Amino acid sequence: MIIHITEENKNLYDVETIKSILNVSKSKVQRELKKQDTEIVKYKNLFLYPETTLFELLETIIIEKLEKENDRLE
Repeated sequence: MIIHITEENKNLYDVETIKSILNVSKSKVQRELKKQDTEIVKYKNLFLYPETTLFELLETIIIEKLEKENDRLE
């Protein structure tokens, strides 16, 4: 897991790191990132996303998983 830190002490994450944190496929992460209006920082041929984006994706994934679990229980 690689976390990039800016001069303003903001954490930035690449797609692979987000994928490993969320434990979902890379394509799922990319689809969700396209849906969101997020800030993108390009650094050394990497697209980096702020920590708030990671938390928004985490929230989205958790809600999806909970809904799927509720559907199976009903």
